Amino acid sequence: MNQFGSLLQLYRAREGMTQKQLADFSAMSVRAIRDLEHGRAERPRRDTVRLLAEALRLDDQRRDIFERAARPAAAGAAAGAAADLPGLPANPGSGEYEYATLLLESLSPGSGDGDWDTALNDMAKQNWRLITVDRGVAFMERRLDRV
Repeated sequence: MNQFGSLLQLYRAREGMTQKQLADFSAMSVRAIRDLEHGRAERPRRDTVRLLAEALRLDDQRRDIFERAARPAAAGAAAGAAADLPGLPANPGSGEYEYATLLLESLSPGSGDGDWDTALNDMAKQNWRLITVDRGVAFMERRLDRV
């Protein structure tokens, strides 16, 4: 996951939105949201970033951080990229968190993934902590220095 994906997931979780809800509010697809959160799209288009920032109702400071995270530094300056973004860690050992969501209704004993309590227990074994469950979506976090 890249910085932009982590921020997107963090801001979405803070707003209490599912990927589907954010997709609806931003006129994007759920797949696009998922790909951005997982870092599969490294440089989202400016219009995409604007739509997401509006849907997430980011204030000016968070919007600036969000937009700058969407435009990572060139390869030669990558080492200092995090330091240039206020609110983002320069190194993961500084007590920062990673966020994840788990759609509980997608898990069923017949699907081969097990049921939701098994999935949450498996996540806990990987140092994930359950923050809340809202409308069938579990929001989880873990400290990056404990991974």
